[in-house]
Amino acid sequence: MFNTSSELGLRLALALGLVSMAVAIGLALQVTWMRLRGIRRARERAALHDRWRPLLAGAALGEDLPDMLHALRSRERTDWILLWIALQDGMRGSAHEGLNRIAERLGLHDDALRWTRPGRGAMARRVIGLIALGHFGRADDWAPLRAALDDPLPLVSVGAARALLQIDARRAVPAVLDEFLKRPDWPAPRLGTLLREAGAEAVASPLVERLLEGSPEQQRRLLPLLRFAESPLRGGVLHQLVERSSDPQVLSIALRQLCGPDALPRVRSLAQHDDALVRSAAAQALGQIGRTEDRGRLMAMMSDRDWWVRYRAAEAQLALPGTNAAAIIELRRLLTDRFARAALDHVCAERALRTRVEPR
Repeated sequence: MFNTSSELGLRLALALGLVSMAVAIGLALQVTWMRLRGIRRARERAALHDRWRPLLAGAALGEDLPDMLHALRSRERTDWILLWIALQDGMRGSAHEGLNRIAERLGLHDDALRWTRPGRGAMARRVIGLIALGHFGRADDWAPLRAALDDPLPLVSVGAARALLQIDARRAVPAVLDEFLKRPDWPAPRLGTLLREAGAEAVASPLVERLLEGSPEQQRRLLPLLRFAESPLRGGVLHQLVERSSDPQVLSIALRQLCGPDALPRVRSLAQHDDALVRSAAAQALGQIGRTEDRGRLMAMMSDRDWWVRYRAAEAQLALPGTNAAAIIELRRLLTDRFARAALDHVCAERALRTRVEPR
C-alpha cells in the first residue's frame, strides 16, 4: 500500500515537472518569436522610410510626382500614413498641399476615412485616421468627423475636434467648446493648444460669449482656456467676470489671470472677501496690477489666518513698483506679526534661490 502511494506521487510529480518544463519552453519560444517579429517590423519600417522620404520631401517642395509610385502593401499603409502625418505637422501652404497630393494618389484618404468608423479596429488606428482627415482638410469629411466628436472615448473625440478645427476653425469652435463643457475627460491644456493653433479670430468671440453668459460651473470650466485664445478681448472679459461674479472659484481663476488696472478697485475690495481662495487670488492680482499705495493693504493681508493668503501677499509686496532691498528691510521692520515676517522671509528666500548665480 505504501509503495503504491509513493510510486503514484512520484509519477504525478514527474508529470507536473514535464508540464512546467513544456510551459516554460513555450513561453520562451513565444518571447523569442515576438522579439524577432519586432525586429523584422522595425526593419520593414526603416526600409519604408528610406524608400519614401525622398519622394515625400520632393512632393513637399512641389516636385512633380513620378507616374509610377511604389505600391504599398496592406500592412505598410499604417506606417506610411504615420510618416506622412509626422511630416505634415511641420508643413504649411504649398508643402502641405504637395503632401496631400501624394497621399491622394495612393488612396490614403479612403483608408483614413474607413479607419475612423466605429468598430473598424483598434482605437489607435481610429485616432490616426482622424488626424489624417484633419490634414486632408476636405469639407466633405465634416459629417463623420462631427459624429466622432461625440464619441465616448476621449482620445477619439479630441482627435475629431482637432480635425474639425483644422478644416474650418470658425465653424468648428462653437461645437468644440460646447462638447468641452460636457466632457470632464477632455484636458483643458490639450484643447487650449488646439484653440491657439486655430487662431484668436475664430476662437475669441464664441469663447467670450460662453464665458459671459454661462453658469458658474461653465465659467470655471472655460476660464483656463481664455489665456490660450490670445485675444484683445481677454482683459475686458476678465474685468467683467471679476466685477460680476460672486462665485469664489470663478473669482479666484479670473483674478489670477488679471493683467489690466481697470479692475483695481474691485480687486482691493475682494482682498477682504470671506473666502481665503479669493483673498489669496486678490493678493496675487495686486502683485500684478497694484500700486505703491497698496503696500499697507498687503501688509494687513500678510497677517491673514490663511497661509496661502500670507504667502501671496508677501509675493505681491516684492512685486509692487519701487520695491528694492531697502524697502524690504523697512517692511520687515514694520511687521509686528511673526507670521507676516515668516511669510516675507519665506518669499525672500525663494527669490534668492531663483536669482542665485551658481559658481562656475
